[in-house]
Amino acid sequence: MELDLIEYDIDSTVKKQVEAILQKLVEKTSAGVVMLTDDAGRIVSIKGKKQEDTESEFLATLISGVFGAAVEMGKILSMDQLEVLQYESKSMDVVIKFIKPRFLLGVIVPKSTALGTVRLFMKEASDSLEKVLEGAKMVPVRELKIDIKELEERLNRILGGSE
Repeated sequence: MELDLIEYDIDSTVKKQVEAILQKLVEKTSAGVVMLTDDAGRIVSIKGKKQEDTESEFLATLISGVFGAAVEMGKILSMDQLEVLQYESKSMDVVIKFIKPRFLLGVIVPKSTALGTVRLFMKEASDSLEKVLEGAKMVPVRELKIDIKELEERLNRILGGSE
């Protein structure tokens, strides 16, 4: 069995606008990584600390999966639509925000960064992104094929599990 990881591209004008918004968010929040994905975990754009392509792909997939799981939990509990999800660890915090129509904005910041500030700047960025992405068309630009065993090994390495 093999898994296809697909990266998408958007119109160059829209891409420049998206990248400018994400770069501004990196600067305002001191984020290590700011990533825009679609709701299936495919990367639209990423700014901040550069990671290996496969690590970025896995990070995008995890952002999508964690957010999707929280949305489903909300449905079971009869909650309104989930807008923002936060994950706090000892060394870093992750904030994921839903962007209409079907995107996710993930921000990874050092623990020293105030989450209220991050959320404020994410709200500003999400409003701008929604306007820019309203009519964007996404087309595949690259496919990465990876087998399940290699996927498990890389996920364990990224998540700090045993191999």
